[in-house]
Amino acid sequence: MVPIKPLFVSTTHFNMKYLIKITSLFLSLSLSHAQEPISDLFQKVKGTDQTGDWIRDHYQYKVGEVDELEVNIDYGVGELSVDASLKPKTIKGEIFYYPHKVEPEIDYTERIGRGILSIRTDHDNQYDFDFKDNSIGRGLKEFENELNFSVPKNIPIEFDLDFGIGEANVDFTNLTISRVIIDCGLGSMNVTMNSPNSQICEFLRIDTGLGEFTAEGLGNLNTREVDIEVGMGSADIDFRGDIERDTEIDIEVGLGSLNLVLPDNVNVKAKVHHNFLSSVDMDDFIKKGNHYLTEDWQDDWPTIYLDISVGLGSIDVNRR
Repeated sequence: MVPIKPLFVSTTHFNMKYLIKITSLFLSLSLSHAQEPISDLFQKVKGTDQTGDWIRDHYQYKVGEVDELEVNIDYGVGELSVDASLKPKTIKGEIFYYPHKVEPEIDYTERIGRGILSIRTDHDNQYDFDFKDNSIGRGLKEFENELNFSVPKNIPIEFDLDFGIGEANVDFTNLTISRVIIDCGLGSMNVTMNSPNSQICEFLRIDTGLGEFTAEGLGNLNTREVDIEVGMGSADIDFRGDIERDTEIDIEVGLGSLNLVLPDNVNVKAKVHHNFLSSVDMDDFIKKGNHYLTEDWQDDWPTIYLDISVGLGSIDVNRR
């Protein structure tokens, strides 16, 4: 006589098998959905002028429940503008370009509580340069490409900006900044931060090439560590602002020039490495041993520690 298996065993095995499959499918769909942008390119305008066919793409992304944003911009040639969005949890922007010269790649994804905005432009070097105005960063007769993007407030943002030739205006005002890396090539870039950062910016790096770099209110970033490298160009950096903690700033100047302005309500301790071909102006400080110090040192003020190396270039540090 063949034994009869209880029905509940078979039924339980059936239910568990399909429950596992359904659960796996649900999790798979949830994860794939979480990695997709909520919205994408919502308008494409085309036209033609004397340069050729042009395109203006408009983008808008609704930011989900993320804990931080990562903004990566690699922009070769043209005009660039970045600032704070007027709408909460919204990334909005547009790019104007000639498709026979530029192929932009713009994408936004969300993964495990982190939003990632990636903007990249590839160029085919079909540009006409005119250096009559003797300005390296403005060699194009007109900047044919334009990129304008606004990112949301109140979400910590890591910026990685790689800019080539043209004019860039980056306004961090009202944004929450956690980390900034800036590489500026032959162009002209202006960075502003006119409001106190609501959190600590762990690291700020500024690397300039042959172009012109200016910055205002960088003390408002509330940065722990700063790295500034000036190659053959010029940099004018105003580090005044609401500085609440000690800050370390490492500076390297090659053949270029740096004018650094520090606030008058902080202590400064600077160590300078230079040679007889360097130009170093530390007139607002007194020298004690191997260091330059502020004369009105106060123990309850935050301290900025400078480590300066100058090659054949020049540096001017003063307080205002």
